[in-house]
Amino acid sequence: MSTIATRRASPDDAALLAHLHAECFDEAWDETAFDAFLRDPYTFALIADGGDAFILVRVAADESEILSLGTRPDVRRRGHARALVRTAAIEAHRRAAERMFLEVAADNEAALTLYQVAGFRAVGHRPGYYVNEDGAIVDAVILSAALPF
Repeated sequence: MSTIATRRASPDDAALLAHLHAECFDEAWDETAFDAFLRDPYTFALIADGGDAFILVRVAADESEILSLGTRPDVRRRGHARALVRTAAIEAHRRAAERMFLEVAADNEAALTLYQVAGFRAVGHRPGYYVNEDGAIVDAVILSAALPF
């Protein structure tokens, strides 16, 4: 498998990130939201080579949270998300984070597998947290991993 290169996003990437988010999620965040995230000194985003995937992470004190991770549907299962999670964990740890958290839909088997392989473990549950495009209500699983991993 080839290595996936990543780069740090800047506010100039807000439109690209909004576009990617819309391709990946039913409820997309707009360019204004991404611009605000990218100007926040506690938040960073990484983009996979080719602009096919992204990760958005916030670091506060000794904790970090994956706010969003998405890969364009036509390039999934090629290692983009795995590379982004690994690189984001390194950056979060460099910023003094000792743990990384996230929440994911309980029915998102691909994401749950990705995070489990990376070393995340379930630490909580949020009933009825997500509403799918078809109106189905889905619980969230809260995951956590020690850094570095």
